[in-house]
Amino acid sequence: MKKLTKLFIGMTLGALSAIPASATPVFGGGLQAGLDAASQDGTFSQDVNADQYNPDEIWTLDAVSSGNAVMMFEFAGFANSNTMGIYQIGNTGVTLELFSGAASQGWHTTLSQTGNVFTATYFDENDVFMGQSSAALNASNFGFYLTAGQNTFYSQADLNSDAAADGTTDHLVTYQGDNSEMMDPDGDGFYGQFTDNNFILAWEDLALNASDRDYSDMVVMVESFIPVPEPGTLGVLGLGLLGFGLARRKRA
Repeated sequence: MKKLTKLFIGMTLGALSAIPASATPVFGGGLQAGLDAASQDGTFSQDVNADQYNPDEIWTLDAVSSGNAVMMFEFAGFANSNTMGIYQIGNTGVTLELFSGAASQGWHTTLSQTGNVFTATYFDENDVFMGQSSAALNASNFGFYLTAGQNTFYSQADLNSDAAADGTTDHLVTYQGDNSEMMDPDGDGFYGQFTDNNFILAWEDLALNASDRDYSDMVVMVESFIPVPEPGTLGVLGLGLLGFGLARRKRA
């Protein structure tokens, strides 16, 4: 009997541990439906509540100092004006935009780093060069920001003061690829492997105390952007051997 009790307790604890304590509640079905639609079999293998990746507050580029980001979808009233980019840790006044308000599904940005200078190169859904901009940050680490209307929200949740009733201040939820499915992030009909070198960043663009908290207001897939473990976090982040190849493929 004791063995069965211990087994039951162990199974219960195992089930509970599958839902991260730091998970941010995602309401509604919009985010799950959008990710399902981007998956080749029509069903995204991860649950938007149970399978969030953490930590996702501070990031850096991979060893070759280059990464790619592609706009997946925006289900938002602010879709035509939302902007997203990176900011300097410790000084949110230093920023570099990755996506402008004009960006829509399939637009993509290459971010590169030389010394302390980060350069963003922009392309539309047809691979047309849309410009380039740069900013000097004081370190290789950075955070992500989203600006919607008069508000700016940050991947470092403590910088957001608009707490929901449950105390949540996180405007970003993140999902890491696990090499188990094929996805079409830019909607061009071509599917690539969703590897552990890919992350999906999903944003809520309204103040949490007055929003639907659906986290589908801007959804971006990034490649070779590496999350930085919080102090005290053990383990080594696994990097995919094969990149997703987010740089858009030319159509014949």
